[in-house]
Amino acid sequence: MRKLFSLFAVIIAAGCGRETAPPPQPAESPTAEPVVVQPVAKVIQQEPPPPSPGISIWDAARDGNVEAVRGQIDAGFNLNDPDAEDPLKPTPLHCAVSSGHQSVAELLVAEGATINAKRADGLTALDIVLKNDPETSDEERSVRKAIAGMLVRNGATAAKHK
Repeated sequence: MRKLFSLFAVIIAAGCGRETAPPPQPAESPTAEPVVVQPVAKVIQQEPPPPSPGISIWDAARDGNVEAVRGQIDAGFNLNDPDAEDPLKPTPLHCAVSSGHQSVAELLVAEGATINAKRADGLTALDIVLKNDPETSDEERSVRKAIAGMLVRNGATAAKHK
């Protein structure tokens, strides 16, 4: 019995620590490109976000630059951050509606901008777009009305004025 146990122990010890042969690889054809195997860490790494455009999202919204606003969104910009350089602390949505840029305002709302965010003076985007300005042209009034309609359809409310 002792010999059998010793033989069994030798067989197990001889098998432990031995590397197994790699699985057979299919024969490569002469025209096939070699397969490049990368470490798992490189394979699961996510691609870095695209670089942000050279213009701030607030300036892009004021200018109606949809591509620059889209670039900032793709770069991960928080759409509800106020412009720290402006004393009124407007969000990009405030900037877009105050400049009458409907396409930028629609993009910001579609991407999740807080529709009822307030500037430092307590005004929402809807308050800004509905502001009565006697020097406004009929074309600009029409654009402002369209922006107001879009905001209301998406849940905007006017703030109480002081």
